[in-house]
Amino acid sequence: MDISAIQLRLYAAIQSSFFVTLVLAAGLALLSRRPWRTFALLAFGVVLHLLLDAMQTKWANGVLLFAPFSWDLFNLGLYWPESVSSIAMSMTGVGVVVFALVKIPATPGRPVHRPITRPAASAILAIIYLLLPFPLMSTAYNADLHYTATLSRGSDRLGTAIEFDRAVVQRDHDNVVQLQAWTGEWFNLQGVVEESAKVVSVRGSFIAADTVIIEEIFVHTPSWRAIFSQFGLLFIAFWWIRCIRLKSN
Repeated sequence: MDISAIQLRLYAAIQSSFFVTLVLAAGLALLSRRPWRTFALLAFGVVLHLLLDAMQTKWANGVLLFAPFSWDLFNLGLYWPESVSSIAMSMTGVGVVVFALVKIPATPGRPVHRPITRPAASAILAIIYLLLPFPLMSTAYNADLHYTATLSRGSDRLGTAIEFDRAVVQRDHDNVVQLQAWTGEWFNLQGVVEESAKVVSVRGSFIAADTVIIEEIFVHTPSWRAIFSQFGLLFIAFWWIRCIRLKSN
């Protein structure tokens, strides 16, 4: 089945919304010894993650706190991901990880006796989590979530506002700056772009089907974000391996 970048973007965005994520949290909580306590902990983590995400400046991006009732993206825009505040919080997270690995003892848990209905209910919620975005995609598209409708219009874009979040840029042989949208499509940028820029966020408007005039631009340094993201994924993988090995012993 051929899935377009537009469809994939809408699916992922809806799936990461607050209410849809709570469906997954409820499904996972049903498999624990104390489902209500586990759900409260997971829900708190969801809220904290979304609020921290919304604090960062992200053009054309943000948090869906009230979908499907509202498709407005919530973004406070207090600081850029490369700012001192963002790096300080990431370093704090690294400290928490180190503390957890060193100070929190690994103890085997007791067997969990669950009613047969709980795994079944968990599976149903997991299926709902996977399928729920599909009936909502058309509404999100009509609301131009992440500029999906705008980017689908092809040549019918003249004068339309557009934003790009952390998009790759390059210069062609004529020194024209080109930006690659998340759809894979390349656009010419008209305006001042630093020679060293590799990843940028842009606000502008279409002056042609393939050309965007820059109104605002921010040059990113993506290395910090990549390093902390990779460290977080490694920690999660290590923690799961640690728990699985403990359970098998």
